[in-house]
Amino acid sequence: MSLLLALTLAATPEPVFECSFGAKQLTVTQQGDALVYRYGTRAKAELRIVADGPSNRVFYHRTLYPRAEDQTLRFVSGEYNYVVYAHWSAPSMGMTEEGSTGESFYGGLTVLRGEEELASHRCRSGGDMREWPIFKTLPQDEANMTPRE
Repeated sequence: MSLLLALTLAATPEPVFECSFGAKQLTVTQQGDALVYRYGTRAKAELRIVADGPSNRVFYHRTLYPRAEDQTLRFVSGEYNYVVYAHWSAPSMGMTEEGSTGESFYGGLTVLRGEEELASHRCRSGGDMREWPIFKTLPQDEANMTPRE
């Protein structure tokens, strides 16, 4: 592997969450002990928030259900909350083939000002989130803010 390729790969952090809404995209990446929220087009970020646990500007929530889970990362910027969410459910274990359902997941973004919902976007592609070690360093968000399907 060339040195240039190795440096490029090292400089590109693996996404914690990645989602496309069409022309707009949302990525959350880890940068050291912080998470970086980036929303906009590939060429230009409209909003970028860098936050870590001690800043009290990013919170994590995970709810486990039988054969399913919800996860959220809530980023705070002033009076605005940007809730990145992911829901996953496993196939049901029906008694017959007709009674079973397949695996499903969806993710997206909800924007709030105080308690008022300003926008909600479901991912057209992406939207999956797995638990990352950095999540253990974040304050627990007490509310499960994952929208229902």
